[in-house]
Amino acid sequence: VVKDFIELDSKEFDNDIPGESTPEQLIEKEVFDACYFDNDESRVTQELVTKCNKVCRSRLCCFDSYRLGSSCRATVGKDECELFALCEQMITDDGGVVKDFIELDLKEFDNDSPGVSTPEELIEKEVFDACYFDNDESRVTQELVTKCKKVCRSRLCCFDSYILESSCRATVGENECELFALCEQMITKDGGVVKDFIELDSKEFDNDIPGESTPEQLIEKEVF
Repeated sequence: VVKDFIELDSKEFDNDIPGESTPEQLIEKEVFDACYFDNDESRVTQELVTKCNKVCRSRLCCFDSYRLGSSCRATVGKDECELFALCEQMITDDGGVVKDFIELDLKEFDNDSPGVSTPEELIEKEVFDACYFDNDESRVTQELVTKCKKVCRSRLCCFDSYILESSCRATVGENECELFALCEQMITKDGGVVKDFIELDSKEFDNDIPGESTPEQLIEKEVF
């Protein structure tokens, strides 16, 4: 059984043909696609960190800056390690591994510079990217609900409308809670948590209006 995309690519395509990718080029492309953000701070997202960590996990030992294991550079070879060069950005200043996009952003960008995001702005951006759909019903998808619930889970307690646990607003602070303002849309009218995109759509949009989707139409849309 084929074990990975490199093996399948090598099996299905003749890599001796000029212009076709070699296994080494495929590895380099996988690392690039997962980890590259150029000098664009807006591309440093949690999704990038997750994908890059996954691709780089087995080759962080290539770098002298990595302190959580012994070097594997002599074992795997310099050429192999060079294919994973971008992975070094996932190593923290103390030799550990970057855990989230805020940590990577702070490491790679000088946040004392004018115009560069602070940790609070990064949190607000993460919430916005995960949860914002404006007044556009077509953007209310299961993917949005899943991402928004993940980002908001620990701060739903900021809102009085949430009744599944006691308020944490006094504990975490007014300013912290304000960063998660968009998360309140994930709270149902009875104080629970929205379970799927159909429930969120029905809550946020008046489906009795002609032209708006009914739950049945939304199910049909998801299947389609």
